[in-house]
Amino acid sequence: MKIGFIGLGIMGKPMVKNLLKAGQTVLVNDVNNEAQQEMQQYGAVIATTKEIAQQVDCLITSLPNGAIVKAVLYSGENAVLKYEDIAVKHVIDTSSLTPNESLEISKVLKEKNVKYVDAPVSGGEPLAITGELSVMVGCKEVDLDVITKILDPVAQSVIRVGDVGAGSVVKLANQIIVNMNISALSEAVVLAKKFDINLEAMYSAIKDGLAGSSVMDAKFPKMIEQNYQAGGTLNINLKDLKNVVSTADTVDLTLPLTNQVKEIYKAEVIAGNGLNDHSGIIKYFEKINNM
Repeated sequence: MKIGFIGLGIMGKPMVKNLLKAGQTVLVNDVNNEAQQEMQQYGAVIATTKEIAQQVDCLITSLPNGAIVKAVLYSGENAVLKYEDIAVKHVIDTSSLTPNESLEISKVLKEKNVKYVDAPVSGGEPLAITGELSVMVGCKEVDLDVITKILDPVAQSVIRVGDVGAGSVVKLANQIIVNMNISALSEAVVLAKKFDINLEAMYSAIKDGLAGSSVMDAKFPKMIEQNYQAGGTLNINLKDLKNVVSTADTVDLTLPLTNQVKEIYKAEVIAGNGLNDHSGIIKYFEKINNM
């Protein structure tokens, strides 16, 4: 099977590498030519959107937001679905969108006889590199086997959570939990620092108890080292939190904690730290405590 892949960012590049390791033929496209050439060195084929449209069975997208996904698929000048003789049967969108955006895209693609699957991922760059992402899929049950086989090289789990749109809802729920955990962990570390607690010892003491979590295992060491090189940036997570809030507003749902965390992230992005890993949100809590 030939696979098209559009979006070679933090998540996209390691996903492509794992598809190539599994023996897949992967045609790649990105506005960043350097990223394209890097993937070419691993065996990918640099392709235009027209070549992808006419040569691949499945297209995977990993893009920053819904507007860009729409432009790449059907609204932009060189959109994939504007060409004739389209070979694409499935679009698996691993981007993080709102449910309404996923439903809108699905409706447009259905008119062109292309199946759209919202398949946002969780695990950040480290699990993208190891091919152990968790994928929350919104699709028809009959399509799940095909989607699972395509994503097997990049994912530890591929779980159908409902029809199209459901994957996006579950990803937003995931982002609430992740970013609230990181914020809580930040406050805990700031408290410990104020009392000169050895942070390595603290981590060892609590990581296997009820407070332990995958978030703690991934982010506490970065806070100890003060290493905020991004696996998932504050910018990206602020975008996701904005999507949570806007989606909640469409159904008159109040999420006070999420709103507060969103504003904390916004403040740190405004301060110029948007490219830090989201564990870097601890800098906000240190700043307000003059630490």
